Amino acid sequence: MKIFDVAEKSETKSIETPAGATYTIGYTGDGRHVIASHADGTLRAWSAGDGTEAKNLSAQAGYVHTYGFSRDGRFMAYPAGDGSLLVYETGGWKESHSLEGHPGGTNFLAFHPNGRYIASSGADGAVKVWDLTTRKAATLAEKVGANSRLTFSTDGQTLVIVGTDGAIRLFGRKK
Repeated sequence: MKIFDVAEKSETKSIETPAGATYTIGYTGDGRHVIASHADGTLRAWSAGDGTEAKNLSAQAGYVHTYGFSRDGRFMAYPAGDGSLLVYETGGWKESHSLEGHPGGTNFLAFHPNGRYIASSGADGAVKVWDLTTRKAATLAEKVGANSRLTFSTDGQTLVIVGTDGAIRLFGRKK
C-alpha cells in the first residue's frame, strides 16, 4: 500500500500488506490510522504517521467488505464473521460494543455525524439505527434488501437508504 502527497506528487510512505488483493482502504476520521481489508480475510489498522501495524482484527473479522468511522475518528465499526456488528475505540483498538440484531449478519453501515448512532442494513433486509449509549436498535425499514446502502446527511438530520429494490428512502427530515 502506498501513500502519496498529492500536492508534492510524491510517495510519502509504503506499507507492507498481506499477499494478494487489498479490497478496501480508508482513513479514520482523525487521519491517524489507515484501515484496509485484504483477500486473505484480514482487516488491519496501521499508523498513518509511521506505517506500523496498530491492530490486526483478523480473529474477529472474517471477510470484511465494509466498515465505517465516526467523524471524530474515535470509533470504527465493521460486521464480524459471526454476524455481529463490532465497534472499536481507535485510541487503543479496544472493542467497545458488540451489537447483535441482523439474523445472517450486517452488510453495510454508516455512522451518524455525532458518533452516537450507527445505521446498519443486514442480510435480513432490514435497516436499523443503533444507539451506542444504550446499545439498543430501532428498525426503520423491514424489507429494503440485504445489500441496501446507507448514509447520513452532513447535518445528521436525514438517513438516506438506497434499497436493492431500486427505491431511495429518506428518514428523519420532514418534507
